[in-house]
Amino acid sequence: MNQRDPSKRIPKSLGTETKLFGTYTLTDLAVALLPGVLVILLTRVVLPSSWLIAGYPLQTLTLPVAGGAIAIGAVFVYLTPAYTTSLTWFETFIGFHRSPSESSHEDAKQFTQIERVHPEHGAIERADGAFFGLVQVSPPTMALATDAEWEAKAEAFQNFCNTAVEFPIQIYSTTQPFPADDYLGRYESRLDDPDVKENPRLRALIENYIAWYAADLDERRMTIRDHYVVVPVTPEEVRFERESLTQKLTGLPLLGLFIQAWFAPRVEDQREAMFDALDERLRRIESQLRDIDGCGARCVDVTEATQLICEFWAGESREYDDMQRALRTRPLVGGAK
Repeated sequence: MNQRDPSKRIPKSLGTETKLFGTYTLTDLAVALLPGVLVILLTRVVLPSSWLIAGYPLQTLTLPVAGGAIAIGAVFVYLTPAYTTSLTWFETFIGFHRSPSESSHEDAKQFTQIERVHPEHGAIERADGAFFGLVQVSPPTMALATDAEWEAKAEAFQNFCNTAVEFPIQIYSTTQPFPADDYLGRYESRLDDPDVKENPRLRALIENYIAWYAADLDERRMTIRDHYVVVPVTPEEVRFERESLTQKLTGLPLLGLFIQAWFAPRVEDQREAMFDALDERLRRIESQLRDIDGCGARCVDVTEATQLICEFWAGESREYDDMQRALRTRPLVGGAK
């Protein structure tokens, strides 16, 4: 069974554990009491009873500290997400902090399924031999659109899917922090202008606006949403003329294997054909998206696409001084140096 197929995974249990009260089980109770039990064992067994803390014997402080530890355990159980158990969440928490923060290229491939980046061809190679690229989409502003405008955009997108998308694609949406420093930097630079220095009211107005806008951004946690279309090409989708002539013969028992091996295209020729097919698909998707009124699209440079993948797996923004050099010297998942 393919362990990577989530639709074929069989859970070990389906919430069959006995509930003590509400949705909490005996396991949840054990997790909540565990910190208190560890405190009692530490003070009663490991530490000497003659110890004094702030003039109080250690044994006197055991129960209050254990009670506080149990309260922390209870809060942990209360905050456990609904999709898992408190014990599983605790194991995941410990495992995450004990696991290494960097992975080698071979280990990273097991997670990312990325084999290699081809900057000269603008393609990223997957572990299964497929190539793919990204097209960034800038959707039209629909905040004040009427029902008729929404219907027109939906029909245009439907036509795009029916005419341009003749192969599997993925749609990926992500967010990035709003560049508040760059935006506010223009106002901060105005504070040094002579006309602002000579006008205290204008200076106070700019300073108040900067303080208000920075606080407003922090409160709303404003981000910028980016949308991408992932366009792949697999080896099976590339066909040569001679393949169609020998396709029937490959079905012959035993002899078909020799015919297929003899007439199979060279790996270099197949890869070049895949690069060409990917470039044609990317340009086609880009062109068709631009035909939608108000919609912009551009093919993403392979170095930018690689950084997007790095940030996806790292779960945080990464900055590289020279991505071209980083592609040759660093694993896909690792430190951003």
